[in-house]
Amino acid sequence: VISFGARRMHPAIAPMIERNAFIGGCDGVAVTKSAELIDAEPVGTIPHSLVLVVGDTVEALRAFNEVVDPKIRRVALIDTLQDEKFEAIRVADALGKDLFAVRLDTPSSRRGDFLRILQEVRWELDLRGHEHVRILVSGGIDEHEILRLNEVVDGYGVGTAIANAPVFNFALDIVEIEGRPFAKRGKRSGAKQVYRCHACGATIVLAASRPPGACACGGEQEALLKPLVAQGRVVRDLPPPRTVREYVLDQVSRVSLDTLRRSGQRADF
Repeated sequence: VISFGARRMHPAIAPMIERNAFIGGCDGVAVTKSAELIDAEPVGTIPHSLVLVVGDTVEALRAFNEVVDPKIRRVALIDTLQDEKFEAIRVADALGKDLFAVRLDTPSSRRGDFLRILQEVRWELDLRGHEHVRILVSGGIDEHEILRLNEVVDGYGVGTAIANAPVFNFALDIVEIEGRPFAKRGKRSGAKQVYRCHACGATIVLAASRPPGACACGGEQEALLKPLVAQGRVVRDLPPPRTVREYVLDQVSRVSLDTLRRSGQRADF
């Protein structure tokens, strides 16, 4: 899964959002500056604009192949001008083993049954000896569409579902003054700590001075709030993005989409 949402973000914050997308589980990002932040190479395909300017998908791909560094994978966008199945055959025949993948970014208004279209493309490529050519898709893709298309698709470019994520509503409030618990009406005063059980995932919030004890399931509870700055000084270095990503993926692997639905943490589906 590649983060493709940069054009839906303000340019000033695109690198930060794509860094977070990588930490959250994306395998790569499309923006050069974003890739620098995660110490990785940017990932992308030929754009619609190149095909439109050249006027033909195969000729656009040949031009790209002639001038772009060979280490860049050749990924042909095949939905710009003609039927995806026939364009896939044309570009695969033209580039042969040099073609890494085809990408379908077909607008929803022209998709019909997208899974059937993708199955057709895979069949025709395999029938002609192009089993090495992978299939990538983009355009309105979210976690549910990924589950539906996974049987035939090798990779995804996800933009809107990442860049326009559901809002997590929060605010910062004063709850202590010089160590004395004090807060406005409707807010719980005093510093707090958040604990999560490694075994069952249960999360609780307690006063910072109160020890958590054992979880009801018997598992150990870990304090999640760990200071980075204390009294104006940095007290802990930030781990590199890949380390944070490994931690996030370990956490995500314990939670299913059905669990998120039941808990109400994802109200958008």
